[in-house]
Amino acid sequence: MSHSTQGASIEAASSAIAAPVASAVASDVASVTPAVEAGAITEKKLGSPFVQLAQAESVPASWLWLNKLDQKFIAVFVAVFLMLSGDHWATLGGWGMHPIELERLPARKYDFRIDINSSSWVEWTQVEGIGEATAQKIIADREANGPFRNVNDLLRVKGIGPKKLEMMRPFLREPNDKTAPHRDPN
Repeated sequence: MSHSTQGASIEAASSAIAAPVASAVASDVASVTPAVEAGAITEKKLGSPFVQLAQAESVPASWLWLNKLDQKFIAVFVAVFLMLSGDHWATLGGWGMHPIELERLPARKYDFRIDINSSSWVEWTQVEGIGEATAQKIIADREANGPFRNVNDLLRVKGIGPKKLEMMRPFLREPNDKTAPHRDPN
């Protein structure tokens, strides 16, 4: 085989292979050509390579890397959050609240009276003006000298004078006083 026959056979084989490849390339070029031309037009209008890249690759325009659906979700979430925060703030401020009138019972005076002959030292400490030491002295005097006949007999206890006795009198009950409620041991 000569070089000329070899060359002719190679050309024939390459043209047989090249024809389908050429038609495929031509179709690809034809499909790319409008995109290139569109890119050329946008290049003339916008001029930014990033905008050209976004349009050429069909990337949707985004804001802070969020697509339109994400943006709508965040907008609704922020709107609901602001509405609830405003409502809470208004409620804390007292907006929309009405004062309520309460009917109160008149203040009741505390009715605490102890029996001078049966009270323990703990009960005596609850009386105004009597501390623990004085209460122990009252119990010791009652055990040593017998029960008190009336409230004035408390003057025999060391540490109780006329002023202190008058201060204590509203809280004390005479031994024979039947008006005060009697405690039932049961």
